[in-house]
Amino acid sequence: MLHEQADSEGLKLGGVIVLFDRELGTLFFQNFRGYGNLLDDAEWLLERTPQRSWGFLMRPIVHNELYGLWIGEYGPISNRVIREERLFDEGSSVISRILLKYGDNEIDEGEVSRRLTIRSLKRRLPNSKIIGDFKYYFCPRERLYRDCPHVERVYRAIRERYGVGARIHYSAVADIIFGIKPCDDIIICPLYSSPNKFESIIKLNMALRSRRMGEIRIIDRNFVEIV
Repeated sequence: MLHEQADSEGLKLGGVIVLFDRELGTLFFQNFRGYGNLLDDAEWLLERTPQRSWGFLMRPIVHNELYGLWIGEYGPISNRVIREERLFDEGSSVISRILLKYGDNEIDEGEVSRRLTIRSLKRRLPNSKIIGDFKYYFCPRERLYRDCPHVERVYRAIRERYGVGARIHYSAVADIIFGIKPCDDIIICPLYSSPNKFESIIKLNMALRSRRMGEIRIIDRNFVEIV
């Protein structure tokens, strides 16, 4: 779904805007019709959303039959775009078409959300300084439980070192957790954020069980069992 922008000859704007916020996560706005101006539309939307942190908005655009993206960064509380980019490279073309299909109800929000994670955007849009600089404050809950790479990595390391069925001191599991390098797009990782080692193991265990990968079963205040 496209419509002409009032002040840019030949530029067409998609009716979808996606907001990536450091604290709120990802918000989708479909069938959006504003002023027909990229900056005005973005700031109008920011004034009407509960965001209070850092983030950016993304909108598909088309110019001379080239599919691309407009990306606008905003700061905390200000409701103003402080930096913007227009990209027409290969990665932005692919993402632009995905968003336009979503706007035309050819794919649903769940599929778009799965395909357009911050990690995938950083990989597909290496020319975007805004996305390259973006970091979540807290790791989104769905990311930890669904596709955090460290969950599987930690569990595999524990199984390889101690074996299934082993009963070990909880600090041995915690040492493996804290030995993994955190993601570079997260400020506070839930597996590392607590000084309480038991709490980190509980969070890891919740993620393992949600994926049905296994379990770190707590036996008592000192020992856990690898399941």
